[in-house]
Amino acid sequence: MRTGRLDTPADLLVLDANLHAQLIDWLWVGIIAKDAGDVPVAAGLRNPGRVEVRAWWDARLHNGRYLRAEQRLLHIDSVRDVRGDQAEQVLTCTELIGAPATYTAQPGAAALPCRVFLAYGVSRPGQHAGVVEHVTELEAAVIEVGRPQPGAVFQVDGVAWRVAGLVDTEDDRIVRRMWVKRV
Repeated sequence: MRTGRLDTPADLLVLDANLHAQLIDWLWVGIIAKDAGDVPVAAGLRNPGRVEVRAWWDARLHNGRYLRAEQRLLHIDSVRDVRGDQAEQVLTCTELIGAPATYTAQPGAAALPCRVFLAYGVSRPGQHAGVVEHVTELEAAVIEVGRPQPGAVFQVDGVAWRVAGLVDTEDDRIVRRMWVKRV
């Protein structure tokens, strides 16, 4: 391993049972883009380009955990001990990218910083049979906001968006998708 390349401090995070981010520790990592070719444009919070992260071997690095480095949020997809000697690890991560925002779970609650992806004009079945309505969908990282419920508010670029409903009844514990309406 080229130790001079481990030049980025990163927080190692885990999502606890109550869907809150828990800081495990910080460590030095090296972050590089994994894709050599053209990466498609992101159609959601997940960047389709993979990120490679190198680190000294650490038993606390597991699939499903997160790294927060500066303004970047990375979900760890795989961890490999490349030489098999517990000296170094190579992680493949998905970067969660989006617009800076704040999230307020209910009136009077503290606003939490987060990142969101807004998709405008998304088609969904309407309330009446055969009717399609075009709405706005918002994606947010579960580790930053938990599982927002209808009535929660996101502030994005000075515009407030109220959660009107959930796109799916379940999420994948990484991204939560919601229907939102401008307040």
